[in-house]
Amino acid sequence: MPEITLASTDRLFLFGHGLFETMLITPKGPSFLDLHWQRLENGAEILSLDLPPYETVAGAISDSVRKQGNSPVPYALRLTLSGGSPEHGEQPRLFTGTRPLPYTSDQYLSGISLQLLPWRKNEYSPLTNAKTVNYSENYLGKKEALRLGCDEGLWLNSKSYLSEGTMSNLFFIRNGELFTPDLKCGCLPGTRREIVLRLVSTLGLALHEGEFTLEELLQAEEVFMTNALMGVMPVHRLNSTLYKVAAPDDRRSVTRKLARAYQELL
Repeated sequence: MPEITLASTDRLFLFGHGLFETMLITPKGPSFLDLHWQRLENGAEILSLDLPPYETVAGAISDSVRKQGNSPVPYALRLTLSGGSPEHGEQPRLFTGTRPLPYTSDQYLSGISLQLLPWRKNEYSPLTNAKTVNYSENYLGKKEALRLGCDEGLWLNSKSYLSEGTMSNLFFIRNGELFTPDLKCGCLPGTRREIVLRLVSTLGLALHEGEFTLEELLQAEEVFMTNALMGVMPVHRLNSTLYKVAAPDDRRSVTRKLARAYQELL
């Protein structure tokens, strides 16, 4: 990893004011870069950051991939945009770093476990729609889930409706139909969430975006989570409630049907 230097006046250093994107790098390069770019643009507008041109951002990603050489793929690449310091004439800076994927083949086969977190997601925060470097709440939520023996934490929002995971978006199936919390519930607009929403129409599935209760989730037939690295990940347990995880080749499972369609896009 190259040495990273950051001015002491940069708002990333002072306030955690900045954006980041975590991308899946495959043999063909970064996956769904257009969706990551759109979220960066939206986040930069929310945080009032001067976003470098697309060519500069894409170039930084390409440079990072090239420097990895023959590193095993797939892997994760994180792109960070600092807040800069307008008062001192310092523009936002781009940083990249890579790491292995954190998910295992056993998790895709058997599913992950969720822990309902004891504090609520603030759906009124202006930061909910931006992937900001101010990520301590998510880190603490993930740490709490791991402490309790689960793989991921799940939030309700201040109105007791389902929101999202600490690092993922939530989907569940009831009566063969797909449900996911609306973005107004405090959800980050995930890139893989967007892809699943697009796949729904092509697969002829019924979709419901809205405000849903924990009780509705507990009655679900299937549950899965999405993010850029996990793709479509089945869930086998939420607290003490167990869910069925179908075999990967099960043609009746909505989760597996979406997972196969997603893999075809990759």
